[in-house]
Amino acid sequence: PVDVPFGRNYVPTWAFDHIKSFDGGSEIQLLLDQYTGTGFQSKGSYLFGHFSMNIKMVPGDSAGTVTAFYLSSQNAEHDEIDFEFLGNRTGEPYILQTNVFTGGQGDREQRIFLWFDPTKAYHRYSVLWNMYQIV
Repeated sequence: PVDVPFGRNYVPTWAFDHIKSFDGGSEIQLLLDQYTGTGFQSKGSYLFGHFSMNIKMVPGDSAGTVTAFYLSSQNAEHDEIDFEFLGNRTGEPYILQTNVFTGGQGDREQRIFLWFDPTKAYHRYSVLWNMYQIV
């Protein structure tokens, strides 16, 4: 992997003041408060690839909060590959929900009860997508 400044490949999609950059833009932090979170998307489109993100979840009672990392098409027949981290009540396990949409059809959700505390450190989540498989 090569560190590339955030602004070179990505653009914020809302709440621009909730994205903070560090190390010359090679690292960013997304802020969440009682009013809003934030989001960003790539400037380019990709047919296949290996996509990774280091994520540290919100500690404590995060019920109602969803942190998502996903790949999405821009065409009429919606295609999407998701990682969705569902908020929880304090003391409950964190849930990672995955889904794949093809031709606008989803219904492939899988829920994984995480065996580690995703609030204690950053963890790398990745999608490897090629013409044969999604891993």
